[in-house]
Amino acid sequence: MSENALHQELQRTERFLELVLETGRMNGSFVDTELRHTWVAKPTLGVSKEEIIGKTDAELFTDAVSGPVMEAKREAIETESHVEREFTSIHSSRQNRYRIAAEPIYDTDDKVEGAMCAAIDLSGQYRFLERTTDSVFTVDSDWNVTFWNERIAERTDIEPGEIVGKNIWDVYEDAIPTELKAQFRRVMETGEPAETEQYLPEPFGYWVEIRMFADDDGLSVYSREITERKEYEQQLESQRDTLDILNQVLRHDIRNDLQMVSGYADLIAEQLDEEDKAYVETIQKRAEHAVELTRTAREISEVLFADASETGTEELQESLLSEVEDIRAANPDAVVTVDKPVPDVTVSADDMLPSVFRNLLKNAVLHNDKPAPEITVTIDERDDEVIVRVADNGPGIPDNQKEKIFGKGEKGLDSEGTGIGLYLVQTLVEGYGGSIEVEDNEPEGAVFSVTLPKAA
Repeated sequence: MSENALHQELQRTERFLELVLETGRMNGSFVDTELRHTWVAKPTLGVSKEEIIGKTDAELFTDAVSGPVMEAKREAIETESHVEREFTSIHSSRQNRYRIAAEPIYDTDDKVEGAMCAAIDLSGQYRFLERTTDSVFTVDSDWNVTFWNERIAERTDIEPGEIVGKNIWDVYEDAIPTELKAQFRRVMETGEPAETEQYLPEPFGYWVEIRMFADDDGLSVYSREITERKEYEQQLESQRDTLDILNQVLRHDIRNDLQMVSGYADLIAEQLDEEDKAYVETIQKRAEHAVELTRTAREISEVLFADASETGTEELQESLLSEVEDIRAANPDAVVTVDKPVPDVTVSADDMLPSVFRNLLKNAVLHNDKPAPEITVTIDERDDEVIVRVADNGPGIPDNQKEKIFGKGEKGLDSEGTGIGLYLVQTLVEGYGGSIEVEDNEPEGAVFSVTLPKAA
């Protein structure tokens, strides 16, 4: 190849390299073994090519920029290897993030005569982190802070220039709780993201919701203060505990008073003639009804205060048949029939399942206008669910009331019920992942159908 052709080829190569660097928004340069520039493409930071040639980065830029760049070039020359790293510089309270790569250059005798270097400004990728309402910081794999946005600067009263480049543990020492430190390290080691809520003690003194993500460059931490929300939750929990205690005390005292009412009513009944005993029977009936009301109130409170994650498994046969026997014993005039053996299956529920069947059976007797109420229980077992139907021969439920009867406090005309039994049933069944429906019975009455999922 002639000298002119070789020169033309070198010009093309140089122009192509400049085009690649410009397209990728990168800066490229060659330096000699003294780290002085011998060639540069796409100069940056307001410095021209003419000003750069023959000078080192330290003579052109601030220490925050020149230090990491020269260190990478020097390492590439001394180790004769590829060197790559990221660093952050701060200028006028603005953080700029760069990635730099350097490799040695050899002469014709294979001796190192300098280094080639390419750098790219990553600041644009971090700019959105300045605009987010979350507090954000990032650290490298050595736990040195590489980014610190305005929100976390406001929250911690530490400006980026005071912490970027420093080890996060050295700055905060014992201010970060031990369990949070362990979680940071676990995410860094495994690469698995994590999310947590954490109270940060003084000098912080607030609650935060924290999300952590790891990559090859280190760890990114996003957080937002949730102190107000946590205080509200704690207030609700305290009110709930107080209400629960009050509920227990009231139920206990009411039951004790009702037992005394029933006891004295029995004593009075012994001294009355048959005609007057009817009044005492009314007193006793109302007392029993009030006791039942406290029982339903207890069950409602247990549902309201229960943890939704506590649903387990229950035996359908035991829960249903025990309530059938109880309703028969309490109502000797009623005819309660189970049309076929109850299958021995386990359903998704909890220990409140018997209350579902008790309320449905009581409802079928209480709202019945026949001298001898007739209730039929049928069970339909399917692959993944069980349907329990409770049918009665009562007056039935008008179509415009079928949806309303499951509401809190809803009860039929002239009903002696509490008005919350069916609401309790629906709340429990839906909490188990099931459903409840009501339809007309033939020739008269109503049918309540409870669908319960089988336990896995």
